[in-house]
Amino acid sequence: MRVLDTVCYGALVADAAAMGFHWMYDQEKIRRLGGDAPEFYDPTASSSAYTRSAELESTFVHHGKKPGDLTQYGEQLMVIIKALAKTGGRLDQAEYEKEFKSFFGPGGPWVGYIDRPTGRVLFNHDKRNRDAYARARSFDNGLTEGEKDVLDDEVRVCFKFYDDSKSTEENLEVLDGWVLRKSDFNRDPEKDRQKIEYCRNMFFTVRDCEKELCGDVGDDQFPAIAKLPPVVALYRDSGDYDSMVELAVRVTNHNDKAVAYAQVYADMLRAAIAHRDKAAILDAARRRASGNAEITGLIDAAIERLDRPNTEVGKFFGPSCHMPYGLPQTMHRILNCESYVHGVRMNIAVGGDNAGRSIMDGAILAALYGVGTENGVPMDWIARLTKRDEIDVLLESLPDA
Repeated sequence: MRVLDTVCYGALVADAAAMGFHWMYDQEKIRRLGGDAPEFYDPTASSSAYTRSAELESTFVHHGKKPGDLTQYGEQLMVIIKALAKTGGRLDQAEYEKEFKSFFGPGGPWVGYIDRPTGRVLFNHDKRNRDAYARARSFDNGLTEGEKDVLDDEVRVCFKFYDDSKSTEENLEVLDGWVLRKSDFNRDPEKDRQKIEYCRNMFFTVRDCEKELCGDVGDDQFPAIAKLPPVVALYRDSGDYDSMVELAVRVTNHNDKAVAYAQVYADMLRAAIAHRDKAAILDAARRRASGNAEITGLIDAAIERLDRPNTEVGKFFGPSCHMPYGLPQTMHRILNCESYVHGVRMNIAVGGDNAGRSIMDGAILAALYGVGTENGVPMDWIARLTKRDEIDVLLESLPDA
């Protein structure tokens, strides 16, 4: 199996495996219900066991889901895979944002929990476009407000024909022709000129705004890393590896801290792909974290606790959604687990945001142990994914990596 397929399946399987106990914080309850094999637990069965108290918070968010379905983290990974498939494996901000909005936004197929970064991206995306149209509307070249109303309403539809394979001038020719076809039968050359000028200004204003990132500036949680496996696989030997990792993160989490942690996670996966060696993964994390006292301290703290139980380490660093809690846990699990299955089960047992941690845990473990091998991702676990056929088609459409 190709590297790309391996890390994506490793991530998606781990996410689906964790869904049944996602955001359950009671480790004893997970152990009692899930036993030694808590993976793919039916969320319908676990839903009644979620309780909240001042000491122990749990939140059930997967109503209507069934074993093998993905959480919102797995679906974020699917979104970027779809975007990459449409561009031949090239990460393009506009295509990624379009796919993100069409899936998670109003009218899209997603029915389920919307986390903070996802909600913020959708809000910021709409606000960015509304603000751009408002700026364009303020352009005064002599058109009446009624004439602007007609053009504003129609030109928004017109943007859908923008063809990235053509030059700006070629696209503007199409725009000009569209404006002229909308002109009154009693042609007025000066009015036509004004309309073209107005629409061209709107065209550039809106196109320029699409370069602005819409990610949540205040969020360092796990959605930031949910899309990394295919980006690392495709760009790991490329000169723009760092910039592509950063772009993938900032589309949802436009936050420096999120980027710093994501780069460490990405380098851990990159090392696992290149060397399939745990020591190399640790070395890669230390190199990337060099100069960042917070991340270096967390890695050291994880190493100091290598002989402690995984569940205890999870409680120590914190089982909730922030990457500073998850990174040292991932390091602890990678260095202690004996197989992909063992590592996935360790993560589920910690509780809390185990699905958020599972994406990069699963990708790294798959890179280390392979797929269908004695210690790798079990083929029968892959078969349990409800989106298995769709995943196969998408990955087959991407270039070899």
